[in-house]
Amino acid sequence: MQNSLLPKYFKSILWFSDFKKISLEKDKEVILFQALEKGRMEHLKYLVKKLGAKAIYSFAKKNAHKFSRKSILPFAKVMFSGH
Repeated sequence: MQNSLLPKYFKSILWFSDFKKISLEKDKEVILFQALEKGRMEHLKYLVKKLGAKAIYSFAKKNAHKFSRKSILPFAKVMFSGH
C-alpha cells in the first residue's frame, strides 16, 4: 500500500526530510507543525481539505508552546476554529 504523497510545494517546508517517504498519515504532526510555523496559505488550504480546519486548530492549540511565534495560536483560532 502506497502512502499518499504530498504536493511538491511541501518540499520547501520539509527540506530536512526524505520527501519521497513522508506521508500525511505517518508524519501528520511534523507536517502540521511545519505548515503553521513556516508554511504559506497553500499549505494550510491543502491540509484543511485533507484533515479539516478543526484538526489544524486543535493541533495549534495543543502545541502552541512549541511555535517560535506567539501569533500562531491566535492566527489558527481565527482561521480554523470555526467561529
